[in-house]
Parts: sequence; structure tokens; C-alpha cells
Amino acid sequence: MTTKIAEEHRALDKLFATALDQLEAGDSECQARVAFDVLGEALESHLGAEESLYFPTIWALRPEFKDRLRAFIRAHHHFRGLIQEIAGLLDCQEMEEAMHVLRSLKHEFGRHEGAEEDALRSLDEHILEAESHSPGLPDGCEPTHYR
Repeated sequence: MTTKIAEEHRALDKLFATALDQLEAGDSECQARVAFDVLGEALESHLGAEESLYFPTIWALRPEFKDRLRAFIRAHHHFRGLIQEIAGLLDCQEMEEAMHVLRSLKHEFGRHEGAEEDALRSLDEHILEAESHSPGLPDGCEPTHYR
């Protein structure tokens, strides 16, 4: 799961860069809006998958992570609000302010990505440690790992 989420984060980083490049270029408001809409849809898809697929799985495996997961979900709500704010700014052709808010979102999301990935690595370490302390399997049996 850690690798999958990290890959999604890197893809989102590229979409952030593309949207910012389009806004900064100032050549075409239409191109900037398309790049922003692609980013917004990808971000919503990612956040939704974390909240409906990944986080419930983590919560079930490691209930002690619930406070961290709740904090991540609160951040997701904040990110959604910023996406709506940027969309409104673009609708009003407030390109400079939209670019400023998008830069801020990119920065905040980058810190958020790091915190999520650190938490997932910590979860992986807990799982590996628990596996190393589990009783041995009968002869002829191999452990099964699901990741």
C-alpha cells in the first residue's frame, strides 16, 4: 500500500507542476483551467481512495493510527476547500490570486504527502516487527505476505 500511495503522490506532484506552469505562462486561460481541472479531479480521486479504501484498512489493522488518520482526513477537507477556492478564482479570472493559492496548496499537500508516507512506513515496520515475533509455522509451511 505504501508504494501505491507514494506513486499516486508523485503523479499528483506532476499535475501540480503542470497546472502551475500553465497559470504562470499566462498564454491561455483555457489551458490553465484544463490543467487545473485535471489536477482537481485526480486529487479528489486520490483523496477519496485514501478515505474509502486505504485508511479503513489501516484503521482495521492498527487502531492506534486512528488519530493520525483523522488528522489526514481533516487535511483532505482543507485541500478540497482550497480546490474550490481556486476554481472560483479562475471563474472570476483572478489568475494571480489563483496561482498564489495553488502554490500554497501544492506546498501544504507536499508536507501532507510526507506525513502520510512516514505513517505508512511506520505501519509497515510495525507489521514486519509483529511478523518476526510471531510463533513459527509448522514444517513445510511458508508464510504468506499480502502487500
